[in-house]
Amino acid sequence: MSSLTQFRDQSGVAMVSKTISEADVYQFAGMTGDLHPVHVNAAYASERPVGQRIAHGVLILGLMSAACTQWWQREGQDIVSYGWDRVRFTKPVYFGDTITACYLVDPEVPAEGNKHFSRAEAFNQHDEVVAVGHHIAFVTE
Repeated sequence: MSSLTQFRDQSGVAMVSKTISEADVYQFAGMTGDLHPVHVNAAYASERPVGQRIAHGVLILGLMSAACTQWWQREGQDIVSYGWDRVRFTKPVYFGDTITACYLVDPEVPAEGNKHFSRAEAFNQHDEVVAVGHHIAFVTE
């Protein structure tokens, strides 16, 4: 996929949107213990290539996971996550960015028993891809 519009226009896509706040990043840092200064130290981050503090990539993956939950609940299926593959954080997410995570079962990859394969992408408010990943869901029912 190359844009939010292309992903969104596919039949059955699930989407979750959220504006990432300073509080989101600090709470995530506190919960996980990931206090890397690029996330929590403005002076440090300003001297790095990203130029300012950024959200944790795994926080954005969490939004992709929320879109996953939305998709499977809408389908009436109970799943557990079997894991994520090929996750990439392609652009930094800054405080104040609005991220839209999209999730869709991949029609090109057949299920293997109870394992279903999906893809997810997250976009910022400028329609730039900030994260991508492939998800494996294990259908329990």
